[in-house]
Formats: sequence, C-alpha cells, structure tokens
Amino acid sequence: MRNNGIDISAAPFVEIIHYHKIALIMTQSIFKDDQFLDFHTHRRCHEDRDNVMEIVSVHLGKERSKKYFTIGLHPWWTEATVSETQREMLTSLLSEATCLAMGEMGLDNLKGLSMSVQMDILRSQLTIAQTLNKPVIIHCVRAYYQLIQIKKEFPIIRKWCVHGYGRHSTLAQQLIDQGFYLSLMPTVSVKYIDWFESLPLDKLFLETDSMPNTNIIDVYSNVSALTGISIIDLKRQMNSNAREFFEK
Repeated sequence: MRNNGIDISAAPFVEIIHYHKIALIMTQSIFKDDQFLDFHTHRRCHEDRDNVMEIVSVHLGKERSKKYFTIGLHPWWTEATVSETQREMLTSLLSEATCLAMGEMGLDNLKGLSMSVQMDILRSQLTIAQTLNKPVIIHCVRAYYQLIQIKKEFPIIRKWCVHGYGRHSTLAQQLIDQGFYLSLMPTVSVKYIDWFESLPLDKLFLETDSMPNTNIIDVYSNVSALTGISIIDLKRQMNSNAREFFEK
C-alpha cells in the first residue's frame, strides 16, 4: 500500500497510525510550511499576502489584531498585579480561537517598576495562563535568573518562549535546557550563524517585533544567506516549531 508515494505496507500498525496523525495535524494546522511566520510583531504589515503569517502581540486595552494574536500586560506599561476586571477581560480574550498565547509579559531590569513588583505582576498573569492551559510569551531583559525561578513555580505551564532574544548562545542553551523556546531578535544578524549552528533548531523562532525597516521576508532571507539553510527549510522548521508550541 502506498500513501502519497510512501510505501507503508510493511510498517508496524503503530507507525501507520503515527504517520496518519502527523499528516492530519499538518493538514488541519493554521501553520503552513509554505508561509513566512513572524512569531512576534505588534502590527500586521502583510495582510494582503497569503504566504505570511503574523502573530500580533497586544497589550490589554489596546486595539487588537483581527487575525491571530496574543494578549498580556507588558512590564513597561503595567503598575499593579492583575485586577479582577483585567482577569475577566484576559480570560475572555484568551478563550477566543484566534488568541494563541498569553503575552507578552515579563521582567525588565532596565525599565519599569522594581523587580519584586514586576515578579508579582508576572505571577498574577501566569496564574491565568495556567488555569486556561495557554502558552506564554515572555519579555525578559537582564532578569533571566528571576525568570527561571518563577518558571519553576508554574510547572503546569508547558510552553514558554522568550521573545526578542539577542544574547549569546551559552545563555540561550541554558534557557533551552530550562524548557524555554527562543524567538530571535531581528537586529543582531551577526549572531545568527552562532545561534543556528549551536542551538537546537526545533526550539527557535524568527520575528520582527515591529522594529523599523524590518520585514519578516528579509529576516528569513538574511538568515538563509548567513547560515546556508534554504528559505524553504527555514519556513518548514519555523512552522513545525509553531505547531508544537501552540498545538494549533
């Protein structure tokens, strides 16, 4: 018997089931291998293109994307733990089919309130994500030790991603070892070679973060030119990672 050109007549029954399960997931997934995935941005720039998928990060209270989005309270603009009203709003938005994760939220040692207050604010949001079984998108600036400690407090949350990562590969591997995915900062292309040579590709994402003069298609082209990985393979890998991370 052949399925899409693959002979599976001699395959064990379990392997046949596994093959069909993978095929079904890829068919039904919102993440298609021929799309350029922008894992984290703040506005849609390619609404007219079917081959670009943008996940828009929205701060609670601001107008959100009409397509796929994440929702949270950014540490720069948040002054207190989640109120009951905010909890109800977040719960409602996170329950929408096109809301893929909670965030961005996190810790910033260079901007915002004291670290202890930021940690409490983050915990108050993670409690909601944990209840709703949502992945989380994290903003982290020079607070990785604190972030790792907080992650240990929420073991039920299985999928964590630090977006805008721009540090060295040693710290990156330490974060991956702690269970984080990393979405790479688009303005530090000099590090792409090191990241893609030394880190597991199934834990990485590419993004624009809506930075000036940054186009997700150019980001993929840049990574491909620097690493030798074809754009086709990059798109396939990023979308495969997204299917695993978001379970969509």
